[in-house]
Amino acid sequence: MTTIDVTDHGAVPDSGHDTADALRAALAAVRAAGPGTQLLLPPGRYDVWPERAEKRELYVTNTVGADPDYRIKTIGLLVEGVTDLEIVADGATLMLHGKQTALAIIDSRHVTVRGLEVDWAVPTVIDVTVEDAGVEDTGVDGAGVEGGRAWRLLSVPATNPFEVDGTHVEWQSDPSPVDGLPYWSGQDGLQYSQVYDPRTRRTRRDHCPVFDDVDSIERVDERRFRVTYRTAEAPSDRGIVYQLRDIERDHPGMLVLDSADVTFEDLRIRYLHGFGLVGQNSEDLVINRTVFRPPAGTGRVTGGFADFVNTSGMSGRVTITDCEFDGPHDDPINIHGAYLAVAGSPEADRLALEYRHDQTAGFPQYAPGDRIELVRRDTMETVFEDVVVEVDGPTGRDHDHALDRMVVRLGSELPAAVRALAETEELGAENTTRTPEVTITDCTFRNVPTRAILVTTRQPVRIERCTFDGITMPVIQIAGDTTFWWESGPVRDVLIADNTFSGVTAGVLQIVPGTIPNAPPVHGTVRLERNVIELEEPLLAELYGVRQVEARSNTLRWKGAAPEPAAVVIESEATVGLDWPTTADEPRIDVVLRQA
Repeated sequence: MTTIDVTDHGAVPDSGHDTADALRAALAAVRAAGPGTQLLLPPGRYDVWPERAEKRELYVTNTVGADPDYRIKTIGLLVEGVTDLEIVADGATLMLHGKQTALAIIDSRHVTVRGLEVDWAVPTVIDVTVEDAGVEDTGVDGAGVEGGRAWRLLSVPATNPFEVDGTHVEWQSDPSPVDGLPYWSGQDGLQYSQVYDPRTRRTRRDHCPVFDDVDSIERVDERRFRVTYRTAEAPSDRGIVYQLRDIERDHPGMLVLDSADVTFEDLRIRYLHGFGLVGQNSEDLVINRTVFRPPAGTGRVTGGFADFVNTSGMSGRVTITDCEFDGPHDDPINIHGAYLAVAGSPEADRLALEYRHDQTAGFPQYAPGDRIELVRRDTMETVFEDVVVEVDGPTGRDHDHALDRMVVRLGSELPAAVRALAETEELGAENTTRTPEVTITDCTFRNVPTRAILVTTRQPVRIERCTFDGITMPVIQIAGDTTFWWESGPVRDVLIADNTFSGVTAGVLQIVPGTIPNAPPVHGTVRLERNVIELEEPLLAELYGVRQVEARSNTLRWKGAAPEPAAVVIESEATVGLDWPTTADEPRIDVVLRQA
């Protein structure tokens, strides 16, 4: 195996110098060396600024769709067009500046990344902690306010610079070394907030009140500022952390695109800007022993701007084992395909297809040889299946073609009835070739404001021996729809076994396909076996549009005293109330629900 050392190409770890050119040169040497190469990043910190980093025009699921302002993606470490590469980075940290994709693997096969730490010099989510709060007892002040003025003392991580401007706080990234200007800036609560309570170890989506009714703001030191309010009502949020960010997912945090057999092992992901680690139109993705969590002792509690892992149009297998997911701003794991709207049939063997969600467009959804399935949008019932033999549509790498539309030619002509439905836009289309088998085992999920796992794939799904701690929404969700997110498709065989669910407030499982009431079942069989479930609220599951759910040998416990009436509820087409035994410390519930 040929070893390419980035320090032989100009990288100087811990120097604070820009290593973009050195990384580009080292990857060029990798491509020149051919298959069977090792890229070595010795221990230390490698900074990458946007100005000299690699840039590509790319279109990525669930980000900014076809918006021309975000066509070009900046990439810190770009692995492109290689085969049989091992990246060894034990003790190495890739430190990103500005808004970038940390690592992209594009048009490559048999790539392993081992030991790398990924972080941002200035995270694009700002964690603001209420260190102290109270009311100044000033009697009646000059403005006639009785009881004084409420105040908060707030601190921010050392990684997030700020300035006080009158009654506002101005947030900034670090400055560009080229022109001295910040890569991004914002004011006060930015566009979106979440709330983390370290006492309960829960995160929820909620309003940030820190900048409401402000009378004055003063800077205390490099990390703290004090806000005084026009009200005398004492704040009750001492210790709370407000997580502030804007909303545009302009980059994927990491990207696996049009590649096969990619493995991430022993990574430490301290932060991901944009939209997490995305696997798109690729085959066989493995994530082992990887930690998604901000560094301890920094005041940072946010590990990611949105999802941690999101895959769209994957085939083969997605395997995630022995990983830790802590502090995202959206779902830790979301595995899905994409439904396209059928917008007509220009010829008997052709379909016009369109992306309909504004966050997803621009990349090819089909290739010759892929299978296509047409479903009714209101019920998701299958009406036609065939093979695609020709595609005229976007490439994912340029904007020479319309980014939200494509035409596919089929291997046979459409039946008249199906073609009529196509013309009235009553159908959605799924690529059934790009549906992966999924295994998620021995993982830990905490500080999650949403669901822990979303999964919609027709191949077998196994979620086993995982720990879910205080998830705010339903812990596992199986959905699929052709009305809003347009994320496909049906599940057929899901096993959820030997997991521990702690502090459940919104149910362990939610199955809610986006269909009209009383539609036939969309999903197949889901089994829950030998799980230990600790409930804070009596809702156990919400089950709609599924053919069969089997729950066997699951141990149920209350967190604290059982509520009155002591019952566990399953919401479904036929609502089932399960009486809670009052004598057993660890009651077991066995249920089989079937829908015709």
